[in-house]
Amino acid sequence: MADGGKRYDNVAITLHWLVALGVFVLVGLGWYMVGIPKGTPGRAVFYNLHKSIGVTVGMIVLIRVIWRWNHDPPPLPSGTASWVVSAARLNHNLMYALLVLMPIVGFVASNFSKYGVKYFGLFQIGPFFAENKTLYDLFQGIHHAASEVLVIAVVLHIAAAFKHLLIDKDGVFSRILPRAGSG
Repeated sequence: MADGGKRYDNVAITLHWLVALGVFVLVGLGWYMVGIPKGTPGRAVFYNLHKSIGVTVGMIVLIRVIWRWNHDPPPLPSGTASWVVSAARLNHNLMYALLVLMPIVGFVASNFSKYGVKYFGLFQIGPFFAENKTLYDLFQGIHHAASEVLVIAVVLHIAAAFKHLLIDKDGVFSRILPRAGSG
């Protein structure tokens, strides 16, 4: 394995894959649910599921950000072009910023509606503000625009990961994969 083989720790790996799974579910669910006409039976189920998963992923992202502040990632292989290092850092920072922003503005938007968040049907969170369509639309617009940018950033992230796996073969891809029996 090339010098990119220094691995992330198990906490970072677990948090990475929990967030990745959550983002894929949220984006798919988000794209699906916006196509459900208002007044359709069951529409609220999808919206509440999206909000509940979003709150959960938001909490995981918060834990991940705190973990990341205190644990440096493994370096890229020596000899990696400086522009590649800069591009990777920029894309990672963009993804972190969006992963923090999106649940916040989605949650705020929900709290300017009459619904708030019914967390997995277990309990109600909000609404904390008076219903305000203008503010709801503003925050919902930011949430939607951020989701589009996040999808682009994730596609770039995945493309770069597969470049490391298939072209560079430098060990960078495997360092974020869970290892069976690792401690």
